[in-house]
Amino acid sequence: MLTRGKNIVLMLTMCMACLLAAAQDKPDEEAEDSSQVNHKILQDTRVAVREIFVTGNKKTKIHIVKREVSVVEGRSYPMSEILKSLSISRQNLMNTTLFVDVSVDFSNWYNDSIDIVVDVKERWYWFPIPIFKPVDRNWNVWINQYDVSFERVNYGIKFMGRNISGRNDNLNIFVQSGYTQQFAFTYQNPFVGNSLKHGFSVNASLERNREINYITENNEQVFYKSDQNFVKEKMMLGAGYSYRKGSIARHNVQVNLVRERVMDSVVYLNPKFFNGGKTTQVFPEFIYAYRYLGVNYIPYPTKGFRFDLYFLKRGITKPMDMWYLNMKTAKFWPLPHKFYLTAQAEMILKFPFNQPYYNLPMLGYFDSYLRGLEYYVVDGVVGGIGKLTLRKQIADVKLKTGLKSRTYGTIPFRIFLKAYGDGGYAYNKFPQADNTLANKFLYTGGFGVDIATIYDVVIRIEYSFNQLNQRAVYFHMNEF
Repeated sequence: MLTRGKNIVLMLTMCMACLLAAAQDKPDEEAEDSSQVNHKILQDTRVAVREIFVTGNKKTKIHIVKREVSVVEGRSYPMSEILKSLSISRQNLMNTTLFVDVSVDFSNWYNDSIDIVVDVKERWYWFPIPIFKPVDRNWNVWINQYDVSFERVNYGIKFMGRNISGRNDNLNIFVQSGYTQQFAFTYQNPFVGNSLKHGFSVNASLERNREINYITENNEQVFYKSDQNFVKEKMMLGAGYSYRKGSIARHNVQVNLVRERVMDSVVYLNPKFFNGGKTTQVFPEFIYAYRYLGVNYIPYPTKGFRFDLYFLKRGITKPMDMWYLNMKTAKFWPLPHKFYLTAQAEMILKFPFNQPYYNLPMLGYFDSYLRGLEYYVVDGVVGGIGKLTLRKQIADVKLKTGLKSRTYGTIPFRIFLKAYGDGGYAYNKFPQADNTLANKFLYTGGFGVDIATIYDVVIRIEYSFNQLNQRAVYFHMNEF
């Protein structure tokens, strides 16, 4: 079985090599455009930016739009830099997720000065969204392991306010029932003051469940359920500060106070669920997050580099004491003929190594998983994932909606074929014998289709295989 798995990965690698070789037949058109922009005449010609005009904005404040433009009114630049700024400014504005589309151009070139014109198509910013979402880690687990059970579904309504004051501030209110009863409130304002560099956030949530994942067996989550009582209750209050000097690097500091309680039965079934066999934990969380988003489009990048660092200190006493570090990096290369290569890596570290089950989830949770091992989880304290993906864009179309709307007259769709291979490892100091994926190198591969469309929606349909000689089709949304 191991030999067969290695052969599959080797075959996938050869396929990628063939596709890369085919992609090298012609020079990179983007490189040609770059050489034209850097022509000596354009570098030697200096022009002044008289004024930046903003059109199409009904809600967004003009100074919020101008903040993302990489040139400043009243300054002189080489014409080559002006031309580069047009695409950079559009990229910055699209990455605010405030607009459906943006165009940036220059006009009124008179003598040695020009104007910059920014035209935006704003999104809908304030509307309720129905909540209907399975609670399981992904759709495949819900469909294949729980037979589309509606008992494992969250439903309710989310009142989402984006850009509510025109300053890219967000107000979200969750009212949810079903598997998890939850009320949550979050307000975030990234731009406070004249400098537009500082921001703040506040959040509060209350949730309770009748079912809880209390242990991992055979590389799968095992749940305890009570029809009469809530087996888990969690309350959280928090506040945060953000700093963003430019458009790429972002800093966030968050402080939370958490109270979590579980039923006696949970601790009886797994005495290591919390340290000391306690049923209630009250602890603070201190979080620092740094994001470097030097990519062309955050929801589905095809060019650039991004780096995410997430540091968490959970608790300050022995019953709850964990230092957590997560680092993610990704590099995106555009290739000729609309091929795109992506390399991703993630590293996770938890200390000390002797952690309760509550702090052990690692691979298979949230977006830290290998494509092809979605049905499994691996607990641990040290781990990492590497991913390599080659995409080929096969369609870029705009479907007419029939609406007489400047913004929603058409809906764009980009479709990509892809091949990929993943590898990962998770170290668990005290693994159970039946959790065979811990302390072992894991590898997967596959082929698939990505569909990127309006409102940052990305649909991924993947046919994956793994070293356990298992094959399946998987479905994901809104993850690159």
